[in-house]
Amino acid sequence: MDEPPRHTPSLDLLCPPQTGMLSLIRRVVAAVLREIGFAPEQASLIELSVDEACTNVIHHAYASAQTSDCGQPILRVQICPALDHVAIRVIDQGRGVPPEGLCGVSSAEEYASRPQPKGLGMFIIGRFMDKVEYDSPPGSGIVLSMVKYLRVP
Repeated sequence: MDEPPRHTPSLDLLCPPQTGMLSLIRRVVAAVLREIGFAPEQASLIELSVDEACTNVIHHAYASAQTSDCGQPILRVQICPALDHVAIRVIDQGRGVPPEGLCGVSSAEEYASRPQPKGLGMFIIGRFMDKVEYDSPPGSGIVLSMVKYLRVP
């Protein structure tokens, strides 16, 4: 008899927004993706997307002295695995941006042609994930929600 599919519980990581945390976040995401059954190639693209999102938080959301309600900046990563997909939310309590400020580039060529190149991370995330949504409630940071569906070869 086949073993029933395993379900990994959701994880909620609360980290200081420091580049030194990126490796740990990638390892946790990779472990969850392996548990669900993502192929290594798919997992790498998801890991890269999460890394880009977290890097954006570190470099942009907390570029000023904004802090969380606890008084310390927080990078929050929620990983919600399911049988056929993973949903990941990257949340900050930074300065937020208006919706028009959340646009990335539409191609690598557009990125290269910009006088001040930016937006590549958002392009990567949009390219590699199946669903991407940004929410920036006024004055309360950004919530980036990403979904990737499991594709079994």
